[in-house]
Amino acid sequence: MTEPMKGSIPVSVGLASYLRIPIPGTSGLAIELDARGFKGNSTCSLFFHDKTGKRTLRLDYGYNKNTKSVNYHWNQKGTAEALPFQIKNHDLAGRSGAFLYKGAKYFKYLGRSLLVVGLATDGYSIVVADKPMRRSTAVVSAWASAWVGCRAVGALGAGAGTLVGPEGTAIGGVGGCIVGGYAGYKAGEQAGEVVFDWAEDTVFRQIPTSPTPFGHH
Repeated sequence: MTEPMKGSIPVSVGLASYLRIPIPGTSGLAIELDARGFKGNSTCSLFFHDKTGKRTLRLDYGYNKNTKSVNYHWNQKGTAEALPFQIKNHDLAGRSGAFLYKGAKYFKYLGRSLLVVGLATDGYSIVVADKPMRRSTAVVSAWASAWVGCRAVGALGAGAGTLVGPEGTAIGGVGGCIVGGYAGYKAGEQAGEVVFDWAEDTVFRQIPTSPTPFGHH
């Protein structure tokens, strides 16, 4: 019987589009593809901000009051000291910014679609498995480890990329998250299978109760 498909690749890509990827040394800033603390539809597609959204560097496409025109530019508030980039509010993002803006926008929807695909794929693999409980244990362990791996390796990639610029932070963080998520998924899957097999093959024997003093029970 052919082994069913597993969700390792769609899960690792999907998590990278969903998780907050920490940026080391920035006092809580992280890469995200969603706005925080903003009501309505944001014209930005990439965010380096804290959990409140008050400290933020975000990539925007819209009217720029400095140039009096519509273009790709950065909006910055409270992150100048935390990030090494010499970027001021409304600075132009250039061609690399335009590429990054479009890439982040499309990756957000592609990645989250793949996350659903990964969930469905792993769900199906449980249904058709010879040992559904074993596969369930492996899937739960795989997803948990993928989550941890994505954030950990993503943070390393973001930190390294920050030396290049905001584009490096985004690409390094997301790329590292995908790699870490995939490695974490595989490691967690194997660990889940090992734990299940150990528990299934282990026989626990009850220790005989020792007689109490003076014959009392």
